[in-house]
Amino acid sequence: MTGSAGAEGHAGRFQILALILAAQTIANVGPLGIPAIASLIRADLGLTLTQAGSFLSAYYVGPILMSLPAGTLADRWGVKQMLVLGQVVIALGLVAVATAGSFGVLIVLMVFAGFGYGMLNPTSTKAVMGWSPPHQRATVVGLKQVGLPFGGMLGAALLPALSLALGWRLAVAVSGALIALGAVASLAIYRDAPDYVPPTKTPGERSPVSAVLRNRDLWLVALSTLIFAAMQTVWMAFLALYLQGVVGLTLLGASRYLALAQLGGMTGRVVFGVLSDRTFGGRRRTPLAIAGCGSALCSLAIAYTGEGASALWLTSLALVFGFAGIGWNGVQHTLMAELASPRAAGTAVGLGLAVSSLGVTLGPLVFGACVEWAGGYRGPWIALALVMAGGLLLLAQVRERPRLA
Repeated sequence: MTGSAGAEGHAGRFQILALILAAQTIANVGPLGIPAIASLIRADLGLTLTQAGSFLSAYYVGPILMSLPAGTLADRWGVKQMLVLGQVVIALGLVAVATAGSFGVLIVLMVFAGFGYGMLNPTSTKAVMGWSPPHQRATVVGLKQVGLPFGGMLGAALLPALSLALGWRLAVAVSGALIALGAVASLAIYRDAPDYVPPTKTPGERSPVSAVLRNRDLWLVALSTLIFAAMQTVWMAFLALYLQGVVGLTLLGASRYLALAQLGGMTGRVVFGVLSDRTFGGRRRTPLAIAGCGSALCSLAIAYTGEGASALWLTSLALVFGFAGIGWNGVQHTLMAELASPRAAGTAVGLGLAVSSLGVTLGPLVFGACVEWAGGYRGPWIALALVMAGGLLLLAQVRERPRLA
């Protein structure tokens, strides 16, 4: 993959980046806004705490199963088809979620919607890397990944208000309809970079799937960021519930802090990308390690945050966790793509997403069960911080490749 050149490429690059950022943002409004209205869904369907914290877990089953094949299909068929298809599947899934009458049906439909995100995310990473020179990749991919926390921030801010005014079902349906509009825009606008040449197979080269699955360093990055992703999603799934149940905030008050965490994540995804490209000279492990340490410290801090906590403390905690605990994602995508050959970049990103999505799915389920078993949040928050040490040990074993100019 090479960066674009010339006036046409320069103008086209910003148009494509804007399109991809918009697609990533809109695609996350509904799924990541759902935790902010979990208490309303819980009351409507008569759910337990663990069930109410499992919506994102179900959603990320789709990326576990779909990210690797979707990345491979993007490598083989091209970006545009998978980009549009992914958004269509998310939209259909969320509109169907709005009709669910039971927990079981809702979970199945969230899984279906997640298949679409499993198509969209590795494909959009391949797209922006194709439009970016090597010395800007982490920054540009981080900017693209801003769409996740930006969409989550909008969802946490908008879905509670819409739900209180119109009901949670209509609010979720509206978020699905917006994604369908994004699919139409992608179909009309997206194109490959003008100087993009599809990588060809050299004699004796393994297939992309075989090369990726045999790569030790790709597996180490994927397994370490499984823990990063688990921590990120536990916070997104339980922060509003914790602030309502333990700190004593209202639904709207708690959802504002969830939105602030997403705002911190938006900032972190850009800043960590710039740090990786410029401050650390293209190294990717160092900013990932900083993010892991920061998010672990935040989990220790929230373990001792209870009733009467000041607004300043809660604001600081939400912003700092968002920055560190959500901001690492773009650097991980870039590292996975760079550890693979250009021909297998989409497949490599797909592997990282599939494995890290397993953490997204299991993290809230295990955390919720631990909270119910322990009878409180403090022990599980501390344990979550300690588990991050394992992720950092795995990351330390990764051998990075020198960056090309």
